[in-house]
Amino acid sequence: MKKYIVSAIIANCICATALWADSKGNGFFLGIDVGGSLGALTNTGLTIGGNAGQGAAPTKETMQLNAGFGLNLRIGGQRYFDKENGMRYYLSIGGVFGAPSYAFGDLKVAGITAVGDINMDFLHDFASTDTQKIGFYVGIGTGYMTTFYPGGSALTIQNTKIPNFSGITIGLNLGIRTLVAKHHQFEFATKSVVTHSKATENIIGFQVFLGANYSYLF
Repeated sequence: MKKYIVSAIIANCICATALWADSKGNGFFLGIDVGGSLGALTNTGLTIGGNAGQGAAPTKETMQLNAGFGLNLRIGGQRYFDKENGMRYYLSIGGVFGAPSYAFGDLKVAGITAVGDINMDFLHDFASTDTQKIGFYVGIGTGYMTTFYPGGSALTIQNTKIPNFSGITIGLNLGIRTLVAKHHQFEFATKSVVTHSKATENIIGFQVFLGANYSYLF
């Protein structure tokens, strides 16, 4: 008896969800991006602990490339204003894991580069049926990038702790997408951000994510 009751509840929930779905592709969504990421951070002359002539570390010009596993979560909403074109707005939070996030000279440290931002994408469908939409999206975002070092502080040079890098970002979103059976949205996605900060004197950097997204449209 309990099995029949549970089955009935599940069936009712599925039916209710189907009724709430908008066949035009409008709604609230939750999504996840999985893929890889490539980036770089560079400084234009870092001096640690004051004057090099007084025993401090000399000025350094460095650039560190990093690559790792990328993971992002999305939450937001989308709405079409005609049959083929629409907009979506969402919050994206994620990071690059297992990559050397920054290096001064020959010193490297493994860490996490995290990005949180708000985004606005334009949606265009170039093919559409009763059960599927196929199209592309392009958009922009702005937010905040920072680095974490699970083992402790980022780096120490001559007993001076180097602060974690952080800065404001501006980014570009681009990809192709398909919406299947009203609820299931699949994308081949790219996300590129650039940033600038004076956290450690003068840092510029970029991060490029490439991967796949799945979103459930409520």
